Amino acid sequence: MPSLTSSLSDAGGKSLADVNGWPAVASAIVLGTIGVLSFIIQPGLVQGFVTEMGLSEPAAVDLAGIEMLGVALAAIALAFLGGRIDWRHIVAFGLGAAVAGNAGSAFGGEALFALSRFVSGVGEGTIISISFTFVGVTRRTERNVALYLVLLLTYGAFTLWQLPAILDAIGFKGLFGIFAVLSAIAAVTIPLVPRAYVAEAMANPEARQLSPPLLAVALAGVLAYNLAQGIAWAVLFLVGIGAGIAEQQVADGLFLSQVTAIGGALASVFLATKLNRNRAIAFGILAGAASIALLLGHPSVLLFTLGVCGFNVLWNFVLPFILGRICDFDTSGRMMALAIAMQMSGLGGGPLIAARLMDGSGYGAVLAVCIALFIASFLLLQLPMRKHALLLAASSTAGSPTPFSS
Repeated sequence: MPSLTSSLSDAGGKSLADVNGWPAVASAIVLGTIGVLSFIIQPGLVQGFVTEMGLSEPAAVDLAGIEMLGVALAAIALAFLGGRIDWRHIVAFGLGAAVAGNAGSAFGGEALFALSRFVSGVGEGTIISISFTFVGVTRRTERNVALYLVLLLTYGAFTLWQLPAILDAIGFKGLFGIFAVLSAIAAVTIPLVPRAYVAEAMANPEARQLSPPLLAVALAGVLAYNLAQGIAWAVLFLVGIGAGIAEQQVADGLFLSQVTAIGGALASVFLATKLNRNRAIAFGILAGAASIALLLGHPSVLLFTLGVCGFNVLWNFVLPFILGRICDFDTSGRMMALAIAMQMSGLGGGPLIAARLMDGSGYGAVLAVCIALFIASFLLLQLPMRKHALLLAASSTAGSPTPFSS
């Protein structure tokens, strides 16, 4: 029997792709990976901006922030407009902007470099947001998010590990030129993309409608969590170098963190139905804060490696649980788009905050703010999660037979 969406069509009579079918899911995963070609290796890029382009550390982090600002603005725009536009048109626009921005970064010269990274960020944010949005309306959100994470982490691990050698061989011109070509090739996935969100295709038995104030608190929790992630991810390479660790050893540690993070993503796949989601979220956030605490001061190679591995494993373990739970707070299907807007805003704002906390005396203030934001996100998410648990329990009780019922 064909799935529900395979027989649906939109107002214009165009057939809608099955959002739960493998072609649509695969296109989302591939496009999502194209969208993070730059972000997933951001620590190495920031270090490269310092060593290859001669920028100061705050300026290098700021440059990463400019790109992420484009990502954030695109995500926010799609959160409010994405439901009104054919998703295939959105993907085409995003890929076009990514091609233009990366090509401009490669061949446009220093005067246009920052602008080109911003344009690239707009394209990346568009692609990432639409990919996450339709993964969020599939029936197996955690599994599909985790599969996406496995692919991008595999790419990120090996590219970040070899990035110093890659930049020595081809420089930023070659690297961003490759990104432009890959973004252009990704256009072959456009016919596989669903045209729109179909409410009937989503059956979420745990979805309960929370009040607007609690939804705002939940989104604030997502924002705080991703601000912490954005701050940490932008400065990890610099933290290692500042601790006196050799550049290749830092790259090795970050490579190992990406490899072990694949295990974190896979764990969320296999444990999604076995773990209490709220407890998994609490553990992932608080243990992530503890991992960053290992980097305070002047960590040894061992402590640095443990810290970045713990940070990355927990990030990729808990992210599917957070996004899955956020979707449970609303019955309209719009929370994923809003959560992704908060996620991208946090990842974009993080480097900009980090750059303004760097005064040349170390990274203690940067890491302390990061830890504080982790704790804030934990506290903020507790409120809507507890209310949701109460609503679930109440509906379960209401549906159970009682001694007075027939």
